[in-house]
Amino acid sequence: PVQASSAGPPPDWGIGQTALLAGAVTAAARAAAPHLSVRAAPSDGEAAGRKAAGREDWTAASMDAAMGAARDFLDYVEEAPRRLSLMCFLGGLAIMVNGLLGVLDVFQVFDHMIYYVVNLYQVFFGLVTCITELHPDVSPDMYASFFKLQKFMHEWAKGLTTLWGRGLFHLFQGTLAMLSSGDLGVLIGLYMMVMGVVYIWLHFRQPRARAPQEDYIQIVG
Repeated sequence: PVQASSAGPPPDWGIGQTALLAGAVTAAARAAAPHLSVRAAPSDGEAAGRKAAGREDWTAASMDAAMGAARDFLDYVEEAPRRLSLMCFLGGLAIMVNGLLGVLDVFQVFDHMIYYVVNLYQVFFGLVTCITELHPDVSPDMYASFFKLQKFMHEWAKGLTTLWGRGLFHLFQGTLAMLSSGDLGVLIGLYMMVMGVVYIWLHFRQPRARAPQEDYIQIVG
């Protein structure tokens, strides 16, 4: 009967020949699959470090994007400051509407008297903003109608004829809207505060001899 041969080298092979055969098999295996390797699973500390690094990269990318958008917006406004006046005019309208919504809620007189009074202030401040920021580019007819009132207002509050004065005024009414209204007031307040920051930035951005710019009404005499 034919007996099945056992695995391994023939029985007459010596130790040296067996070692050579094992070495050849190992070399062939490494040549056939050089990319296969056994790696240890990352530890909890390494995984946490990678997550932290990923969050830092995302935060840095977000900050770069936000700074780039802010620079583009400031450049856009600086090219034509009347654009900022138009945006503040619209913000003043929003402040007035938000204040009127609070004023129409007459039950606040009994429940929240202070908020009702603040809403009255918002209506007044929003009207002042619209008149102050009014230019012929916005509406020639409206500008002609309110020109005398605008001139009187600028004589009465000369701080509104300067960039920094308007910036502080918008910051003030923005904080009022945020503290005295709901979600809509918070959004409008943030918008007006951004406008105020831009005005202040324009004041310090340009030489003092050029502030206020020719786009803003200057009181003479």
